[in-house]
Amino acid sequence: MKTMPSPDNLLAFDALARAGSFTAAADLLDCNKSLVSARIKELEREMGAALVLRSTRKVALTEAGERLRPHAARLRETVAQARMAVDETQSGLAGPLTISTTSSLAQYVLGSALSEMATVYPELKLSLQVNNRLQDPVADVLDFCLRSARSHTVHDESLVARLAGYASENLYASPAYLARHAPIRQPADLAAHRLLVMESEQEGGLLLKRGEQLLRQPIAAQLYLDHYPLRAELALAGHGITLLADYSVQRHLARGELARVLPEWCCDYWPIYLVHPFRTPLSRKYQTFIDFVLPRVAAALPENRLQPSHEGRANSTR
Repeated sequence: MKTMPSPDNLLAFDALARAGSFTAAADLLDCNKSLVSARIKELEREMGAALVLRSTRKVALTEAGERLRPHAARLRETVAQARMAVDETQSGLAGPLTISTTSSLAQYVLGSALSEMATVYPELKLSLQVNNRLQDPVADVLDFCLRSARSHTVHDESLVARLAGYASENLYASPAYLARHAPIRQPADLAAHRLLVMESEQEGGLLLKRGEQLLRQPIAAQLYLDHYPLRAELALAGHGITLLADYSVQRHLARGELARVLPEWCCDYWPIYLVHPFRTPLSRKYQTFIDFVLPRVAAALPENRLQPSHEGRANSTR
C-alpha cells in the first residue's frame, strides 16, 4: 500500500540523484551512508516503485526515479526558502549566499563587488566559488552564477537570467613588442607576428568584425595557451600578441603596459548574465544581492550596452 512519502526521504533521494552515489549523498546531507540507504528503501516502499538501480560504482535512476527527481528538487528548494524566510524575521539580512563564476570574472568583475557588499552587510556570509566548469545553480545548490552566454547556454525554465552587460575580447600586445616588430595595419599583417592563442582559435582562424564587414583571418601560432592569466603575463612581458577580455586589461591600458592591436577591428562580443534559481517571490536577501551586485558588475564591463529591461527567464535570448 502506498503511503504519503516522508519529506526526509524525498530530500535523501534528491541528494542521491544529484550526487550519483550513496557516499556522496551522505556527504551532502552530513549523515551516515547507511541512513541514506535506509531512507531510499523506505521511500521506495512509500512510493510502491523501485527508484534507483544500484551498482558497485554509481547509482542510476529508474524511469520512476527520473519522474520523481524534479519534485524532490522542488521540495529541497521549498525547504531552503522556508529557512531563509524564518532567518530574515530573526536577523534581517544575514546568513549564507553562495556565488559561482569563472576565474577571470571573479578577478576582474565580481570580486570587488562582493568585498564591498561584505563590508556594507556584515551579517551576510558570502562564499565565492571560482570554477570554469559550467555549473547549474539548482543541481549544484548555488544561489547565483555569473556566467557568459558565449561559451554556455542559459536556457532553462528553472532559472532566471539577468543581463548584467556585455564583454568583448580583442588583440593586445605590449608597446615594447610592437616597437620591435613590423607594424600591424591590417589583419593579414598578423601572419608575421607571434600569437599566443588557444588551439581552437588557431584551428578556425580569428573572426574579426569592422562595422558590417566580417573577416576570418588564418593564423599560425607557435604557443597555445588556454590560461588567461598566463596569456596576459606573457603579453605584458613582450612575448607576443594575444586575445584578452577588455574588462581584464583596463589597468594595463591606463598604465601604458598594453596596447590594442588593430583597434578598428573587434574580435568577439558576448553577454554576461547573473543567473539564479526561479523563485517567486524573491527573498529580501536575494533581492538585496541583485540590487547591490548587478549595477557594480555592469560598471566593471567596459562594453556594457544594457537595455532598459534586462530581466527574464533563463531561456531569454536577450
